Amino acid sequence: MNVVLKIVGSYIRQYPGRLILTSLAMIASACMVVWVVSGYDALVAQFDEFSDEYMGQYHFYVVPPVSDLRPGSPPSGEDSVPQDIIAVLQADPSVASVDLGVQAHVEILPFETSGASVGLKDSPRGQRGPQGSEADRGDRSGRGGPGGGRGGQPGGGSGAGRGGRPGGAASGGSRGTGGSSGLGRGGPLFRYISLIGTTADSPPYPMTDGSWIDTGKIEFGDTIDAVISRGSAEAFGVSVGDEFVIKFETNTQRLKLVGIVDQVRSLPSVGRGSPAPSRGPATTALYIPMLAMGKVTGQEPRIDYAAVAMKEMSAGPAFESKWTRELASMGSKAELQSATDIEQDLSAGRSVASMRGQAYSATGISMLASLFIIFTTLSMGVHERTRQFAVLRAIALTKGQVAAIISVESIVLGLIGWLGGLAAGWLLLQVVAWSQPDFLRNGATLGSWSIMLSGICAFGGAIVAAVIPAWRATRVSPLDAMAPQPISPGTRYIVPAVVVGLTLIFVNPLLVFYVPMSDESRYGIYAALGCSTMAVGFLLLTPLAISITERYLAAPLAWLFRLDSRLLESQLSSNFWRTLGTSVALTLGLGLFIATQVWGYSMLGPFVPGEWAPDTLVNFTTGGLPDSEWEAVAHATGVKPQRCLPLAVEQPKLVGDITGSEERSSVARQDNIVLIGIDPERGIGADDPLLHLDFVDGDRVSAAKRMKETNACVVPDHFAKASGLKIGDSFELIPPYSPDKTVRYEIAGVVHLQGWHWMTKFSGLRRQSGRSAAMVFADFDDVRRDFNLPETNFFWMDTEPGVDYAKLGSVMQTIGDRYEGERQPVNGQGTWEFAARNFGSTVRITTVDDVRERIQGRAAGMIWGMGQLPLVTLAVSAIGVLNTILASVRTRQWDMGVMRSLGLTRWGLVRMILAEGILIGLVACVLSAGFGVMAGWCGVGISQYVSFFGGMAPTLILPWNQLLFGCGITLLLCLAAALWPAISAGRQEPLRLLQAGRTVA
Repeated sequence: MNVVLKIVGSYIRQYPGRLILTSLAMIASACMVVWVVSGYDALVAQFDEFSDEYMGQYHFYVVPPVSDLRPGSPPSGEDSVPQDIIAVLQADPSVASVDLGVQAHVEILPFETSGASVGLKDSPRGQRGPQGSEADRGDRSGRGGPGGGRGGQPGGGSGAGRGGRPGGAASGGSRGTGGSSGLGRGGPLFRYISLIGTTADSPPYPMTDGSWIDTGKIEFGDTIDAVISRGSAEAFGVSVGDEFVIKFETNTQRLKLVGIVDQVRSLPSVGRGSPAPSRGPATTALYIPMLAMGKVTGQEPRIDYAAVAMKEMSAGPAFESKWTRELASMGSKAELQSATDIEQDLSAGRSVASMRGQAYSATGISMLASLFIIFTTLSMGVHERTRQFAVLRAIALTKGQVAAIISVESIVLGLIGWLGGLAAGWLLLQVVAWSQPDFLRNGATLGSWSIMLSGICAFGGAIVAAVIPAWRATRVSPLDAMAPQPISPGTRYIVPAVVVGLTLIFVNPLLVFYVPMSDESRYGIYAALGCSTMAVGFLLLTPLAISITERYLAAPLAWLFRLDSRLLESQLSSNFWRTLGTSVALTLGLGLFIATQVWGYSMLGPFVPGEWAPDTLVNFTTGGLPDSEWEAVAHATGVKPQRCLPLAVEQPKLVGDITGSEERSSVARQDNIVLIGIDPERGIGADDPLLHLDFVDGDRVSAAKRMKETNACVVPDHFAKASGLKIGDSFELIPPYSPDKTVRYEIAGVVHLQGWHWMTKFSGLRRQSGRSAAMVFADFDDVRRDFNLPETNFFWMDTEPGVDYAKLGSVMQTIGDRYEGERQPVNGQGTWEFAARNFGSTVRITTVDDVRERIQGRAAGMIWGMGQLPLVTLAVSAIGVLNTILASVRTRQWDMGVMRSLGLTRWGLVRMILAEGILIGLVACVLSAGFGVMAGWCGVGISQYVSFFGGMAPTLILPWNQLLFGCGITLLLCLAAALWPAISAGRQEPLRLLQAGRTVA
């Protein structure tokens, strides 16, 4: 072993530059793991502190069970804490107090204080209200807060709404823990807050100003005393003594602020939002006496939670055990929630799971990058020392000792990368702790996960990378000192590798698209088998990619650099192993980047409104227009009168679970639809209809005729697939205001309806809270009659080119103000200023261009975020390119000296080396294009089974701008990596090159 260590030490001293470059790449890989994992560690470390703060003065919360909170389910009216459980709790001798809470989602109306504008003042469109914390925003996926909430309802997390009462989330839509106003990505802020009616005689958290409300007061005048959380007070700009008005549905109520209570510090933002408890009270809220909630909401309060304070905390574990059994014996109508449960709830949340997945992904990607970087370095060493190994084998060394030399070199590189990565990561965390103290509240420390996963990254890659080089080194015999081994595997191996590689690659699409199996099994098999075989398959195609690049791209590249093509024809294959390792390392980053872009934009496609949608949708949000006003709307300035139709819109529930919503929640699996009544002839059946629907079954003429004759409708193809219905089949609907009545509709046509979901999300077409299974079209008169819609609130129209929407909105507002009345029961999403234009309190205009622009803009940011880690990996791999080209230049100094002696200029030599670097990048581009597109396509396919946005049958979309950007970055990195070796070689005199070349082993 001493001999082995001496040989390794001498090799390191002989090539210090190679050690430094490889170590830098390893350090960068390990540092990337430390950075991502430390963020996860820092977040998890705060859960215990957060959960204790969240409990406040209480020891337990009694909350509705999770089973009542199934994502996408409608309000059941039973998701509250039963009175019989509350009575038994209050009678428990170990309980000091039981304080009840009920939450509602209210709007704070514009107000002024002391003559100065405070908080929400009337202003032009786009005026922003207070900004809530990320914890208040929850997750935008429709599954409520990250811990899982009443998904699909406004206030998906704490303080969920039921029975038409919006919940306590930051704003409409699916959100996490209720709080003050929230901000959607790229959208405006909201002016909503969670109103908590409480029976507590003392504040749940310490008071920072004023006094607590009198919850025992029975009589309330025009103004109700209230206490607000500190964060909301700062955001709204209010203080003790201020008065303002809140609005719940159509009810308004004046409040007087008598106190400000402290609140739980929010957890750091993670990906789509911050972790937050899925149940329990909102952390940023407005408190009033429980007895006053009825005056605000006009409804009998149902208890959202019961906060339990005990007489002796030492009895806590026994109390928890006792009441867990007690609640189970009472039918599991409620659950006991402790600080530990909240901590576990946070840890199991979707945003935390997403960050944990990022940590594992960073580790896996970094380990593979380390593997190929070390593999390339060791392969270069084996090739350059072939004669040395042959002499050593002839003298004394055994095959085991030769393998040990390679293994020790690999472990040394792994150790340097690990320790250096930890040090670099720690320094980076110190900077973050200094610049963002709220993110790393406990200081910059390297957690156990950071140390362990970065070690796996460094040593895992090092150990695996040593296998092939060590095997190649042991095959060196003493005779190879006279006749070195060829460094290319030979063309005879390419064909078998291609056959096996293609076979393995096609395993993944077969599993995703063709082999029948359950959805749950499909994803597991896809992840474990399909992705693995595909990755190995493309690895086996690398020799083919090298061969194709040399044969078809070397000549054009030589012409571009004004070189003789023969100078580039064999540069890659003559350095096969290091070319393979470097190309695959680059492919790891570029291929994943292409895969994320292809997957992201392919998934986006079905959600961007297609050409079927008219230009503009006008929503009269309050009251409703009589039929006599239709002409006024159609002849408004900028509207094409013949292309303006009134709509009858309702969101009824389906009779029976025909979409399978009880099995699994997704966009296409819901228990209700958005039913739109429209004139069948002008809207669908005409030669130039308002809706240019793409029929996949049936045709527009016969469908319009059938809709006119009877209760028939046109449904989207994903709904027909999910329900198993076809033309001639029928389904039943339940009118929202007549639950004992059902209405039957027959399917007259099936259409492809791209982007319907987001059109309904932003426009207010969803007239009740929750997601819908489909947008369905029926006859205007049938829908009005079946669902008792005597007035009109929606008009779909095409507008003149260059229409002035400010003037159009002003005209529509004038019409709407004449019939202002009760606000229509659109969900919270229909109140957003995102992708819509509000005019006063009566009119909302949504244009299809605005929806497309906002969706694509927001999605582009999210997809770009997914591609950042692969790009970092790509940048790390570029160090391997530099190492490879340096080795190539060093081993070919004799050849370069000869070429310089025969007339090749300095600039010609520089161009040749630069072209070689780009040639390696082109191999990575060829390989990455195939891998990325295949991986993205399979990712789209599997998303139909496991994603909430499944069921929409996305098609393969290639975002050429993003793909060309990734390839361009790769070529630029390779060009930059080749610049230093090229200039260094170009500065050498021919004689110096010849002399140096004679010394190369």
